[in-house]
Amino acid sequence: MVYIGQIQKFFLLISCIWGFHFLIHAQNRPSDIKIKLAESYERAGDLETAVKLYEEAYSKDSNNYFIFDALKRNYLQLKRYDNAISLIQLRLRKTPNDVGLLAQLGTIYILKSDESNAFKIWEQAIAIDPKNEITYRIVGSAMVQGRLFDKTIELYKRGRTACNNPTLFTSDIAYMYSVMLNYVDATSEYLNMLHQNPTQIGFVQSSISSYIGRADGLSAATSIVEDVVKTETDNVSFHRLLAWLYMEGKRFDSAYSVYKFLDKKMSAGGRELFNFAEQAFREKAFSVAKKAYQDIMTKHPKFEQTAMAKFGYARSLEEADELSDTLKLFGLSNPFPLNINSVLQSPYVSAIKAYQRVEAEYPNTEIAARSLLRIALIKRDKFLDLDGAHSALETIEKSYARFTAVTIESKLCLGDVYLVAGNLNQAEIWYKSLLDIGYTVNQQKETAALRLAELDYFNQKFEDAVKKLDALTTNPISDVANDAIGLKIFIQENLQPTDAALKEFARADLLKRQHKLPDALVIFESLVKKYPKTDIVDEALISIGDLLTQMGRYIDAVASYGRMATDYPESIFLDRTLMKMGQVYELGIKDKDKAIETYQQLLEKYPNSIFVNEARRRIRELRGDNI
Repeated sequence: MVYIGQIQKFFLLISCIWGFHFLIHAQNRPSDIKIKLAESYERAGDLETAVKLYEEAYSKDSNNYFIFDALKRNYLQLKRYDNAISLIQLRLRKTPNDVGLLAQLGTIYILKSDESNAFKIWEQAIAIDPKNEITYRIVGSAMVQGRLFDKTIELYKRGRTACNNPTLFTSDIAYMYSVMLNYVDATSEYLNMLHQNPTQIGFVQSSISSYIGRADGLSAATSIVEDVVKTETDNVSFHRLLAWLYMEGKRFDSAYSVYKFLDKKMSAGGRELFNFAEQAFREKAFSVAKKAYQDIMTKHPKFEQTAMAKFGYARSLEEADELSDTLKLFGLSNPFPLNINSVLQSPYVSAIKAYQRVEAEYPNTEIAARSLLRIALIKRDKFLDLDGAHSALETIEKSYARFTAVTIESKLCLGDVYLVAGNLNQAEIWYKSLLDIGYTVNQQKETAALRLAELDYFNQKFEDAVKKLDALTTNPISDVANDAIGLKIFIQENLQPTDAALKEFARADLLKRQHKLPDALVIFESLVKKYPKTDIVDEALISIGDLLTQMGRYIDAVASYGRMATDYPESIFLDRTLMKMGQVYELGIKDKDKAIETYQQLLEKYPNSIFVNEARRRIRELRGDNI
């Protein structure tokens, strides 16, 4: 249970009070074999026998709290409520003002379905010390055990009045409202807490997060905070809570407005805007992140992290066209660009210019090196400008070698550039240079090792590739382990009885990696005709679909995916193929109905697929559901 609150603290208090009595008697606890035997029977689940032994022991030592508690516990487990009631009543004759015992007694009456007597007992407990907060805590905890949340709320509100403290029990009441699905009153209570102590915002957010996962919970909480902010316009903690709720609800533009207010109100000089921009970027809200970064650049030129803001602005421009293929099922090149105009009007061009400004304004810094790396990646992956990418990477190698993390990525990228350019020998040199680095750089080293195995595969040295892949599959938490396992299995499954089809596939795969899409397509299509009865055909059909998608031939792509699904119904790649088909229908052909139908097919046939959540999300968006 998420709730930690004061109720648990006071259960501990009760235990301490009773435990004190136990400790007094523990030193004189009888070593009678019956006690040990009773414990043994209890552990074994023979509660009836355990009760008999505990009863015999208690008759000889009725002051022993340990025996009393054990006997009560076993009575309750056996649902012998009358026995438990009599046991507590006998003890109350000695300590009639024991609030804890009375609270327990009331709970047992609730278990017995005797609410009338339960409330009489609890009222008797409260009357012992009606102006003491702890009295209400103990009785309230007993009520919570009986899940009497509405009555507990009434009790705690009554305790506020009796103790003359309107802020008492706020978190307890709020929690119980949330359990009862009364999110409006729960949020109001948390706001009451925040009003009294603004430093509690972290606790309030954590508590509210327990119910804003529900649409009605998020809506209610947001609405209440919006109303309060209108009346308490200068309350920073309320505005901060509202901004957080907007972020949780993916209402980034609304959150941006609140953060602009906070930045101005707190004279933050851009810090609040920057924190928002960074979070919005992580949430892939690139459009509003871009606006926030731009605001910092224009309105707060002296902001201490202006360089990072300018870099974030460039990253937002770069990522703006990537939202459609969020799963990267078609590789680094997005086959469904949002911008349908000419390449020169692409947001990538604007991004490159923004990175170039960062490099020029902050020379010899790590942020300049990272800007050059982003330029290289855009030129390599989006424009296939290998010379431009190579030039940017060479600059990093020559002028920014001291920024180790960036240069490591640069070496890997250089290897990829040479691979795409067809210079496999030079690619191998750069990949191997990463393996020679003395200190641990796991991800980059493992990626380089995977690339070297792929080079063996492309060069049709299949046995050498498998040996290299073996070493990469030993680390289950490695980022490249899944890719290594997949390639290894693919090679091994297609080596026998002859590797002729595998050689053709590897040749086409290399052309595909080098973005020579028409040439790769010819070989894949020839392979399907030449080796129709081999197991490699299903992957060839998937590759054909991928190539056709990247070439913008969406109708033909769907046909290839459909043939694969029909001819190879047992293929392990069917869920991925259906996800690709759905994306082509949705983002390429723009056929919502067919897209929904395909995603629904994935959900029905592969309920445990890793693509299930994404398929559901896309169905909701296509239908226009409120999410």
